[in-house]
Amino acid sequence: MTVEWVALSPADIPAIAELARRCVARDGGLPATASPPFLERRYGAGTALGAFVDGRLVACGGVRPVGAASAATGLVDPGHRGGGLGSSLLDQLVERAGPVRLETESLTPEADALFRSRGFRQTFAEDVYRRDLTRPLPAVPLPPELEIEEWSEGTEAAFYEAYSASFADRPGFPGWSPEEWVDWLVDDEFLPGCSLVAREAGRAAGFVACAEGFLIQVGAVPGWRRRGLARALAAAALDRMRTRGATEVFLDVNVDNPASAALFRGLGFEVIARRARYE
Repeated sequence: MTVEWVALSPADIPAIAELARRCVARDGGLPATASPPFLERRYGAGTALGAFVDGRLVACGGVRPVGAASAATGLVDPGHRGGGLGSSLLDQLVERAGPVRLETESLTPEADALFRSRGFRQTFAEDVYRRDLTRPLPAVPLPPELEIEEWSEGTEAAFYEAYSASFADRPGFPGWSPEEWVDWLVDDEFLPGCSLVAREAGRAAGFVACAEGFLIQVGAVPGWRRRGLARALAAAALDRMRTRGATEVFLDVNVDNPASAALFRGLGFEVIARRARYE
């Protein structure tokens, strides 16, 4: 097998997308990670390298700036693994970029072993979950004493209050201002009609925020934890998403958050991949 390594350009995004789809089919992960917009951000904003066999792209990697540092990611065709392509790709990326953070959307045991063999250590990991919305949802009534409202200009402050109170005690809480959080949360795919805030006598109790095909965040303030509120809000949001025509929904859960993992497994979600970073 003759491997030809070449520099990639934005014109190669369709070939990268085909390779990404083959990897997602084998390794699992979010379908969006094989979309051209996602891949353009990973492979079109810095240095990209590809390996071709008989004119077909079988491996690729990219290094892009992330603040003052660099981040690298790569893909290897499932049918061409085990022959050293991944090792060669990683070594070339590190040689070109120097100190770099590795990112993967679908971690495999083989990739973990490779990264560690080169001196990298895992610094972040979260599991990707999927829920088939064509299957029945559990009946989880919302507490009758709570007022439930959708996202709107008038409820935006209540959502931020619920978000802050729900996650302030979590490790790595960013401490965003209302403007920073809303800017991160709301984009063209945000679903205000499926995003709900719960209040008791005007005070935030919990919230859920959703985008097209994705449950972004759900939380309950400390006084409402272990009372089923987060589960009820998530179930209500999923029901609204299904009513809009969604047939599946995804979400991410940090591996250091077993309570959330148990909540979503109880709602019928299944792990399909693990995202991770190494430094």
